[in-house]
Amino acid sequence: MEKRILELLIGLDSEVKDLKSEIGSMKSEMAGMKSEMHERFNTVEKRFNTVDEWFNIVDERFNIVDQQFNIVDERFNSVDARFDTMEAKLDGIGNQFELTNESRKNVVDFLDNKVNRLEKEIFIMKSKSKN
Repeated sequence: MEKRILELLIGLDSEVKDLKSEIGSMKSEMAGMKSEMHERFNTVEKRFNTVDEWFNIVDERFNIVDQQFNIVDERFNSVDARFDTMEAKLDGIGNQFELTNESRKNVVDFLDNKVNRLEKEIFIMKSKSKN
């Protein structure tokens, strides 16, 4: 019986050593997996940082484009104001021509009336002198 117990204990010892060996290999596999996962997470983190940098660059470019649009908008407003000024001046010039034409018409009408009166008086004077 002792022999049998001794054989069982030797078998048990052998199995425990095998289990220890398997546990050791599992630990080393787990350490390898842990190292691999750590490397993958670092790679993913680097990629996210790269993407974040790209978004920052894109954001800066949009800010530059926005500033350029603001400059263009200011220039258009300036040009628009200049056109408004020119339009007002052209309207003023048009009104001056109308007023000038109006005054010329008044002067012509006045002179026409004077000439007609003078002709009438000359006619009357000629008529009286013939009589």
